[in-house]
Amino acid sequence: MNKVWFWIVWGLAFLVTNLSALPIAAFILYGAEADAGIFSVSFMKLIGLFLLMNLITLQMFVAGRKKDKTGFMVGLTVAFLQAASLIVFMSTISTAAVIIAMIVFVAAAVLLVMEIRRRAY
Repeated sequence: MNKVWFWIVWGLAFLVTNLSALPIAAFILYGAEADAGIFSVSFMKLIGLFLLMNLITLQMFVAGRKKDKTGFMVGLTVAFLQAASLIVFMSTISTAAVIIAMIVFVAAAVLLVMEIRRRAY
């Protein structure tokens, strides 16, 4: 895979994934007290949210570094599904949207583990 295209596509996936998480992050921080430190429950939820969101971008990064085109494309597809499911969740707040988002997060975690365990040759 061409390095320039890898970094462009990975950067766009990273940007879209994190931008789709920003409204949820703003909702989490809405009730936080002004004098609460960074070790408060609200900030820990926020850090956990962004770590969960970036599992798929981490998988794409590992796949790109191992020059695994199919793994990278599957990661790109899951990143697209993740952003779409979060947009549907924010617009409808339905149970089905939550279930779809959780399935996509589990798929991202499984793909990351599979990519890390895969040999690079």
